[in-house]
Amino acid sequence: MLRKIAFIYQQHFKFTIALNAFVSISMLVIFWDKGYNHYPLYMLALFMKAVAYGICIAVEKMFLQPRNYHFRNLGFSYRMIFGWLYGVDLLVFLLVLLLTGLCKAFI
Repeated sequence: MLRKIAFIYQQHFKFTIALNAFVSISMLVIFWDKGYNHYPLYMLALFMKAVAYGICIAVEKMFLQPRNYHFRNLGFSYRMIFGWLYGVDLLVFLLVLLLTGLCKAFI
Protein backbone atom coordinates (compact mmCIF):
# COMPACT_ATOMS: atom_id res chain seq x y z
CA MET A 1 0.00 0.00 0.00
CA LEU A 2 2.85 2.37 0.78
CA ARG A 3 4.33 1.61 -2.62
CA LYS A 4 1.03 2.52 -4.29
CA ILE A 5 0.68 5.83 -2.48
CA ALA A 6 4.32 6.71 -3.21
CA PHE A 7 3.70 5.93 -6.89
CA ILE A 8 0.64 8.19 -6.95
CA TYR A 9 2.49 11.10 -5.33
CA GLN A 10 5.51 10.62 -7.56
CA GLN A 11 3.55 10.45 -10.81
CA HIS A 12 0.59 12.78 -10.32
CA PHE A 13 1.27 15.30 -7.57
CA LYS A 14 4.65 16.82 -8.46
CA PHE A 15 3.13 20.30 -8.84
CA THR A 16 1.43 20.06 -5.46
CA ILE A 17 4.57 18.92 -3.69
CA ALA A 18 6.72 21.55 -5.41
CA LEU A 19 4.30 24.41 -4.65
CA ASN A 20 3.95 23.44 -1.00
CA ALA A 21 7.71 23.02 -0.63
CA PHE A 22 8.27 26.46 -2.16
CA VAL A 23 5.78 28.09 0.22
CA SER A 24 7.33 26.29 3.20
CA ILE A 25 10.88 27.27 2.30
CA SER A 26 9.97 30.89 1.58
CA MET A 27 8.10 31.18 4.89
CA LEU A 28 11.03 29.63 6.76
CA VAL A 29 13.37 32.20 5.22
CA ILE A 30 11.05 35.00 6.34
CA PHE A 31 10.90 33.54 9.86
CA TRP A 32 14.69 33.20 9.97
CA ASP A 33 15.12 36.81 8.84
CA LYS A 34 12.44 38.50 10.98
CA GLY A 35 12.56 36.31 14.08
CA TYR A 36 10.17 33.81 15.56
CA ASN A 37 8.36 36.05 18.07
CA HIS A 38 6.11 37.92 15.61
CA TYR A 39 2.47 36.81 15.73
CA PRO A 40 1.53 38.19 12.25
CA LEU A 41 4.20 36.00 10.63
CA TYR A 42 2.43 32.89 11.89
CA MET A 43 -0.85 34.19 10.50
CA LEU A 44 0.88 34.93 7.17
CA ALA A 45 2.35 31.42 7.10
CA LEU A 46 -1.05 29.82 7.70
CA PHE A 47 -2.66 32.07 5.09
CA MET A 48 0.01 31.29 2.47
CA LYS A 49 -0.28 27.55 3.16
CA ALA A 50 -4.07 27.78 2.79
CA VAL A 51 -3.71 29.68 -0.51
CA ALA A 52 -1.24 27.08 -1.80
CA TYR A 53 -3.58 24.26 -0.77
CA GLY A 54 -6.48 26.02 -2.51
CA ILE A 55 -4.48 26.43 -5.73
CA CYS A 56 -3.49 22.77 -5.64
CA ILE A 57 -7.06 21.63 -5.12
CA ALA A 58 -8.28 23.89 -7.95
CA VAL A 59 -5.65 22.49 -10.33
CA GLU A 60 -6.45 18.91 -9.35
CA LYS A 61 -10.20 19.53 -9.83
CA MET A 62 -9.45 20.18 -13.50
CA PHE A 63 -7.97 16.67 -13.78
CA LEU A 64 -10.52 14.96 -11.53
CA GLN A 65 -12.46 12.95 -14.10
CA PRO A 66 -9.56 11.25 -15.92
CA ARG A 67 -7.71 10.39 -12.70
CA ASN A 68 -10.62 9.50 -10.46
CA TYR A 69 -11.16 6.08 -12.06
CA HIS A 70 -7.43 5.30 -11.84
CA PHE A 71 -7.25 6.22 -8.15
CA ARG A 72 -10.41 4.29 -7.32
CA ASN A 73 -8.93 1.17 -8.94
CA LEU A 74 -5.85 1.54 -6.73
CA GLY A 75 -8.10 1.84 -3.68
CA PHE A 76 -7.58 5.51 -2.86
CA SER A 77 -9.83 8.55 -2.83
CA TYR A 78 -8.92 12.19 -3.35
CA ARG A 79 -9.83 12.97 0.25
CA MET A 80 -7.37 10.39 1.55
CA ILE A 81 -4.63 11.41 -0.87
CA PHE A 82 -4.90 15.12 -0.06
CA GLY A 83 -5.38 14.42 3.64
CA TRP A 84 -2.13 12.52 3.89
CA LEU A 85 -0.28 14.97 1.66
CA TYR A 86 -1.37 18.09 3.55
CA GLY A 87 -1.04 16.45 6.95
CA VAL A 88 2.54 15.38 6.30
CA ASP A 89 3.34 18.76 4.72
CA LEU A 90 2.02 20.70 7.72
CA LEU A 91 3.77 18.38 10.18
CA VAL A 92 7.10 18.71 8.37
CA PHE A 93 6.68 22.51 8.15
CA LEU A 94 6.02 22.80 11.89
CA LEU A 95 8.89 20.45 12.74
CA VAL A 96 11.36 22.36 10.58
CA LEU A 97 10.06 25.66 11.98
CA LEU A 98 10.64 24.37 15.51
CA LEU A 99 14.12 23.06 14.70
CA THR A 100 15.22 26.26 12.97
CA GLY A 101 13.87 28.30 15.88
CA LEU A 102 15.87 26.18 18.32
CA CYS A 103 18.99 26.47 16.17
CA LYS A 104 18.66 30.24 15.94
CA ALA A 105 18.11 30.51 19.70
CA PHE A 106 21.37 28.71 20.43
CA ILE A 107 23.51 30.39 17.75
